[in-house]
Amino acid sequence: MKKLLLTIALVFIPVMTFAQAQQELVSAETGVNYARLADLLSQQQWRRANDQTLNLLLQASGRQTQGWLDLESYRTLPCSDLEIIDRLWVEYSGGHFGFSVQLPIFLETGNQPGRLIDETAFEEFGDRVGWRQDGDWIFFKENLNFSLDSPEGHLPNPRQVYEVSGNRLDYTTFAQRLVECNIGVSQQP
Repeated sequence: MKKLLLTIALVFIPVMTFAQAQQELVSAETGVNYARLADLLSQQQWRRANDQTLNLLLQASGRQTQGWLDLESYRTLPCSDLEIIDRLWVEYSGGHFGFSVQLPIFLETGNQPGRLIDETAFEEFGDRVGWRQDGDWIFFKENLNFSLDSPEGHLPNPRQVYEVSGNRLDYTTFAQRLVECNIGVSQQP
């Protein structure tokens, strides 16, 4: 009888684990499924994953029709969706990419979530994550470095616009949402 129970348990454990893994890829708040993003990231298809991240953020915010995120969208992005996206990027890049990698760099360079500071602080952030080169903002998406050779925090950058120079208010607002969702914020003892 013990052998039969053990056999049954061993048969169902992998199925339950697979089902649990699939459930972790679906946002509890929006129902958005992140399995395709996980697949692209597992294959290190960084550019396609970056594009998919934008599509998923648009789905999560209900802005697929508009095709871009406005300030209100950044302020209200569901935490569960941001957590899933970040976890996947961090996991599959070995901690090289992700929102939780970007936020500490944003803070270290003198920026403040939800508050515009001196423009040079944002430029330094852009320099550190590789969104600026030779003192100028790079043109997106063509000039992003879609490899692990890029600076830490370089991806994701799911902006549709091709130049990030007007992104300061958007990213500052987004950084505030990351803090509110406790993504990339060091845990204090």
